Amino acid sequence: MTSVSVVIPAYNAASTIGDTLNALMRQAQPPAELQTIVVDNGSSDGTPDIVRRFAGVSLLREDKRGPSAARNRGLRHATGDVIAHLDADTLPTRAWLRSIVAPFDDPQVMLAAGRTLIFHPATAVERYIAGAGLYETERAISRLPFPFVPSLNMAVRRSAALAVDGWAEELMTAEDVDFSHRILKTYPSDIAFAPDAVLFHRVRSTEPELIELARTYGQGVARMYRRYDDEVRWDAMKTTKVRGRLALRAIITTALRVGQVVRLATSRQVEFSHCHFVWSRNFAQGFFDEYYGAPGRAVAAK
Repeated sequence: MTSVSVVIPAYNAASTIGDTLNALMRQAQPPAELQTIVVDNGSSDGTPDIVRRFAGVSLLREDKRGPSAARNRGLRHATGDVIAHLDADTLPTRAWLRSIVAPFDDPQVMLAAGRTLIFHPATAVERYIAGAGLYETERAISRLPFPFVPSLNMAVRRSAALAVDGWAEELMTAEDVDFSHRILKTYPSDIAFAPDAVLFHRVRSTEPELIELARTYGQGVARMYRRYDDEVRWDAMKTTKVRGRLALRAIITTALRVGQVVRLATSRQVEFSHCHFVWSRNFAQGFFDEYYGAPGRAVAAK
């Protein structure tokens, strides 16, 4: 079996990193050559102390903030032929590691993606994230113009990661989109999807957190458009389509609220529609603020 290094960036993850490492320690049929690395990204809580309790886990520190810098620190320390990435707030199932590594038996495979499920969605926002498929791997790996593997459930051949100089440390978001794009440009091939490489992800639970996440993701997409403007361009027609879509989603949400009053719509339908509009509006706002450099310039719908 291929030798594997698992790299986990962690920042103030004291409430979750123990569960993540416990799940990793219980993997079924792990590779004989397995290295587990946690890169502490300057935590101010008890994250390092918790990691030190796990025998066989290497704890590194990276003071330059950002997941890319942390993953690059892990990449430089890794010895495995394949690097498996997951986040410090995830729970891998017992078959996760062997399943996400299995595609690399094919020497043409450079990048693989597992299946991500939402951990116990209980709040309106958690239910929306689960229902909208925001972390649905099948969508991410086929999303144009930039198909990508979400970094919270990814495996990459170490030689390929080194060949593209690792992760772009100037990017604080969409770094996995950029990393995947450079891998796929350098090694033209399909992303391998490993549906049995299942992990659970703890997601944002409140509306303010959803707003922040949406704006951050929108900013990341805008940076990709600007970073690769020789490959893909944004234009006025796309902006018009976004405005129209936002207006329609606002109308639908209002109509569903009215429908709820007369019992033609359920509270869950209203809840989902509201969250979808909040997500869409703030994603667009983040995109246009970053792309045009002028907050509020391109999004009129409120």
